[in-house]
Formats: sequence, structure tokens, C-alpha cells
Amino acid sequence: MSIPEPAVKRTTLVFTAGLLWAIIGLFLFGRGITKLLPLDSQAYIMIGVGILLGILKSRVVFQKIIDKNIVRIKSLSPHKDKICLFAFQAMQSYFIAGFMIGLGILLRHLPIEPLYYGTILVIIGTALFSSSLRYFSAGKRM
Repeated sequence: MSIPEPAVKRTTLVFTAGLLWAIIGLFLFGRGITKLLPLDSQAYIMIGVGILLGILKSRVVFQKIIDKNIVRIKSLSPHKDKICLFAFQAMQSYFIAGFMIGLGILLRHLPIEPLYYGTILVIIGTALFSSSLRYFSAGKRM
């Protein structure tokens, strides 16, 4: 007896990818803000810079990745209506995610000024969250 595959529609895969990017983005953004506490004029400037750089990173880097992933999801097993839930990202993306988690742990333990570390987290969080909106938009059009 085999274990059944947790299969879902392609729109669910796209939504799952977007949801994951949004949750991680909000988590990192919030963590970045807490590193910038207490909020003073310098922290507000760094938050603004972080948001702008995050949006730029989203548009320049992440949108290409997301577009490729959406095309990949659409082309998965064309003869099937439902696909394995874990196919919301490519296998190599799981390795990249593991690497990024490791890099985050390393950054946390380096002697980086909280103002700069918090800004880095705001940048990454903003980029991930704003990019997640592209997944949600694409899911509606499928």
C-alpha cells in the first residue's frame, strides 16, 4: 500500500508559493523593524531605504524567478489535473532556500550593527512580500 500524493490544482500551487513568500517576507520585515528599535529619525530613514531597495530587488531579481516558476508550474504534467503540493517550487529551489536560511543564521551571528542588520532584513522582507503579490495575481489569471 502506497501513501497517496498530496495533489492539488495548479492554482493552489501558485497560491502556496505566494503565501510562503508573503509569510517569510512579513516575518523578516517584522524582525528587521525590531532590530531597528527604538525608532528614531535614523531608523525611519533606514526603513524607507530598505523598502525602496526591497521593491527594486523584487522587480529586478525576484520577478524573473517568479515568472519562470509560474511557467514551470503551468507546464507540469499536462495530462494531470492535480500536481503534488510540494511541486510549488522546483527541487533546486529547496536547496537555494536551505542555503538562504543558513546565510541568515550566519548573518545573525556576525557582529553587524543592528541598524544595518535590521535594514538588510527590511530589504529582503519587502522584496519577498512584494514579489508574493505577483504569485497571487498570476493565480487569479490561471
